[in-house]
Amino acid sequence: MNAPILSPGAPAEIRPGQLRPANTVMDPTDMGGARATRHSFIRTMIRRAVSAGWQIQRTHFDIDSAGCGSAIYEVRAESYLFSFVAFSQRLSEEERTDRVIAKAWDLTAALVEGAVDAQRLERMSTQVPLQEAGRAETGSIIWTRANRSERFFEYVADRLAAGKAPEAEKFGGSPYLIRSTAFYSNGKCGLTDYESLEDGHPLAIPYRAHMLTAWLLRELSYEMVEHVAAARNPDAARLQGPWRRYLGMGNATGLGMVPYAINHPEVINSWAMARELPLAAVTGRTVETTDPSVARVVELLGQGIDYLAEQHDVVTDPFTAGPELAGQLSCLLEQLRGWASTGRFGQVETSHIWHELHEAAATQGPACRGFIATVLTELSEDTDEAVEALLRCDESRRVVPGMTCADLALALDAQYSWTGTFDFTAPASQQHFWFSSTNNEEPRRARLGADPGAEVQHPVDIARAVVELRRDLAVAPQEMSVGEFLLSHPRHRATVARVQNIGPLNYGEVRDNLLGAEFLPLNVQRFQLALYGMENFTPQSTDWLRVTLMAGAPRIADLANGSADDQWMFTLRPQEESDHA
Repeated sequence: MNAPILSPGAPAEIRPGQLRPANTVMDPTDMGGARATRHSFIRTMIRRAVSAGWQIQRTHFDIDSAGCGSAIYEVRAESYLFSFVAFSQRLSEEERTDRVIAKAWDLTAALVEGAVDAQRLERMSTQVPLQEAGRAETGSIIWTRANRSERFFEYVADRLAAGKAPEAEKFGGSPYLIRSTAFYSNGKCGLTDYESLEDGHPLAIPYRAHMLTAWLLRELSYEMVEHVAAARNPDAARLQGPWRRYLGMGNATGLGMVPYAINHPEVINSWAMARELPLAAVTGRTVETTDPSVARVVELLGQGIDYLAEQHDVVTDPFTAGPELAGQLSCLLEQLRGWASTGRFGQVETSHIWHELHEAAATQGPACRGFIATVLTELSEDTDEAVEALLRCDESRRVVPGMTCADLALALDAQYSWTGTFDFTAPASQQHFWFSSTNNEEPRRARLGADPGAEVQHPVDIARAVVELRRDLAVAPQEMSVGEFLLSHPRHRATVARVQNIGPLNYGEVRDNLLGAEFLPLNVQRFQLALYGMENFTPQSTDWLRVTLMAGAPRIADLANGSADDQWMFTLRPQEESDHA
């Protein structure tokens, strides 16, 4: 592959060779070890809110004793005013589903520009609860919906009403009150097109508006459960102490994220760079044993080990179990402490401790490497602006017709050599196909030859398409232009455009065959979810998993009281009893 391309604003000490190679980074096995970092979208959103002095206040709260009604939060973000407007109802258990095909939800909400008066609230109340069946008015940025966790929400309300704190073991590895089911944006239902947001706009960074909406949705869940508890008992306890920030927001993610990764290679490249550039900046440093960063990494590793050791009751297969990963990290922590005393890491005397620590973690497997990468990335504050600059992508893709077939073949050999490892004459290499289910309105995988729908399959077969293009190029005149070649081979047009535009990117392609029997969707899903800031990965099958967002994250009040720091990784389960509820 070509030399890695560094983003504008990347720290000067990073050399292209310091970035990990694409064959490693975009191998789904390595992707399956990803965790949230300081550059995950929820972290960067809260950091921007803190640094820019955003002010958020609840201006309307018409919620009854069952938690039904409406609420509004106003967000003053620099020179802009936004409103988060939510509508709550109580569905029966039979009506409640987290599937895309649901027609009603416990909570629906919108993030809109400007203030919301009584008339606007009334208009929104007729459309927002309909979600995809509704129509957004001008100035609407995000629509979202969520369901209560019937088990957790009612449990917490009952405990608070009894004057007691919840019991942490009731939640296992997924502490939340509500589960989000979708976030709609960017033109859907008439929502604002993000291209209209100028540079410098507080929500111009991709997914920032979604994360702000999620944060406010989670805040509403806290205030709703306390309100419901107080309706049951005026002397009800509140969520205080460790409980005040412990509960996050649940989510379950299926196969739909995988075609997204394939269909938006420019985006996936920028997401991978958002992980790899900060990591390279840190692992490339020389460090003295007395450097304050050493104590910081030791502290974070200790917290992380305690956090993972608690997860003995969480089933993570096929991912490494928490206690097992804690054991691997404990050995590395001891080696790091030994280096801090002697300057030797294992048998090596080194001042490149972060490189050595990361390399040692990689020998333990993707989970250990990914955890160490997350910890080391906490030291990468100087890359924040460069990472944000990566995220706005140009996804236009055009054929370069003047390129010769010989040059296109050379580009394939240089940038897509990984596709040569697949034998598409073997049935196992084409065991699956991907399609969108009419009944479920979601992407699905099916067995080729056994299940219907192959005639409408999604074009996620990048490896196979490249192999077929290379085969036809081999018999074409080498001096022929790509434009002429495509006149007789029009089916290759999309693949040619992809090779010409995506091939030169560092990390544009997932290095696997999505049709193959051995492909595990969970790995690609986890990579994407980690960029959002999700944690507590709990697979439910080979195709979908449950996660939690914002467990331990700051609350709105923390913006005003100055305690909304972003160091909330590895949040331990609360131990306090009712006195600290």
